[in-house]
This record gives sequence, C-alpha cells and structure tokens, in this order.
Amino acid sequence: MEKISSIILYVLLALGALVFLLGVVGGSYEPMIYVAYIFSFITAGGALVSAGLGAAAKPESIKGAAMGIGAMVLILGISYVLADGTVLEYYPEGTTESATKLSDAGLYALYILTFLAVASVLYSGLARYIKR
Repeated sequence: MEKISSIILYVLLALGALVFLLGVVGGSYEPMIYVAYIFSFITAGGALVSAGLGAAAKPESIKGAAMGIGAMVLILGISYVLADGTVLEYYPEGTTESATKLSDAGLYALYILTFLAVASVLYSGLARYIKR
C-alpha cells in the first residue's frame, strides 16, 4: 500500500510540474487553476476517506472530532453574527452587502482563531513553567 501511495504521489507531482511548465512557456495559467482544483478535490476526498477509516477503526475518536467540528461551527457562527456587512463608498463597484458580511466574518474568524492559538501556546508554556 505504501508503494502505491508513493507512485501516486510522484505521478501527481510530475503532472503538476508539467502543467506549471506548460503554463509558464505557453503563457496560459488557466490549466494550472484546473489542476489545482483537481488536486484540492483529491486531497479533500483522501482526507474524508482517511477520517472515515480512522473512525471505523477507533469509534471512540468520533467524540473528539465532533467536538472539534462543533467548536469550529460555533466560532464561525460568532464571527458571522459579529460581521457588519456595511458597503463603504471606496469598495469596488458591484460589491454586495452579503459579500462584505462574509468577508468580515472570515476576518473575525481569523482574529478569534489567532487569539486562541496564541493563548494556547502561552498557557502551555506557563503551565509547564509552573509545574516545575
């Protein structure tokens, strides 16, 4: 199984390099975007299959995964509620309120997740220092 994975990895790597070189030489970058979409779908599918196999092998791990997904949905929900969605006059023509609301929500989610990451690093360092 590991040998098959290595072969697939090298085939996809060669395909990506070939499309990149053809795009640079030919001046058309559109094929690179489609290959990136294909690679993204392959990666997402592999992650889902791997998660499913892992959950089937160890069913008690589903609880931790569900808690993580729930926390992420909660953070995204809070971010969406905090988002304003106001279209300012210097935004490009055609910018809609829903687009700015989603953009604001993404930024708020980034801020919240960054704060939580920094806080967890600081907490782990302080906890390790205090336990000594």
